[in-house]
Amino acid sequence: MSVEVPKQDMHVHSTFSDGNNSIEENIEEAESLGLRQLTCVDHVRVDTDYLPDYVAAIERLRPTTSVELFCGIEAKLLNTAGDLDLPPELPEGIDRIYAADHQVPLADGPHHPREVKAAIEDGSMSPEEVIGAIIESTAGACEKHDDLVIAHMFSILPKIGLDEDAVPEEALAGLAATAARTGNRIEISERWSCPNARSLRPFVEAGVEVLMSTDSHKREHIGRYEFGRAVWQELH
Repeated sequence: MSVEVPKQDMHVHSTFSDGNNSIEENIEEAESLGLRQLTCVDHVRVDTDYLPDYVAAIERLRPTTSVELFCGIEAKLLNTAGDLDLPPELPEGIDRIYAADHQVPLADGPHHPREVKAAIEDGSMSPEEVIGAIIESTAGACEKHDDLVIAHMFSILPKIGLDEDAVPEEALAGLAATAARTGNRIEISERWSCPNARSLRPFVEAGVEVLMSTDSHKREHIGRYEFGRAVWQELH
């Protein structure tokens, strides 16, 4: 029997960073689809200065819609310690931090996928080392931040010639246990078609909340799932 996915989109970008549409337009689209929850998520770096205006915009719009709005920011994982590329001080009102593998987080900092792929090919790094670093950095971020969402987990792997099915089950179980203990969340990403049901099952078994997300940058992509629906149904 088909299992209905939650009426939510928990990762939607706006013109505050690299989205095509305003927060208002994204809310309109969510309303037209009958979504009940929407997380506004925009990219930040250490020098980002728009956050007070961003938080204020979401606060202003909350009373205008029946859609439950959350305020999120997305930052890349920097290293195996779990540091994120965040401004040193965050304003009140940010509900969730999305930790993303935009580059490969190694002990000495983030590395471009091309560099890491070349290192694997010449034998100076092993796939196991790279996967271990990604797991370690994600676990570290869970330890350092409350209200964290593990964003599009393993989206970096195809860029370096690896498959997420190569991630050991023991490593997945360990990361899931950390996410559960720290009260953090993980998303299914429509845009990046990851993580798959095998990777997510330990999180479900550990009681970690799984969010449905498109990572949309255009309003016409909001709340529309194919990969996500298939994974959700496999898990349930």
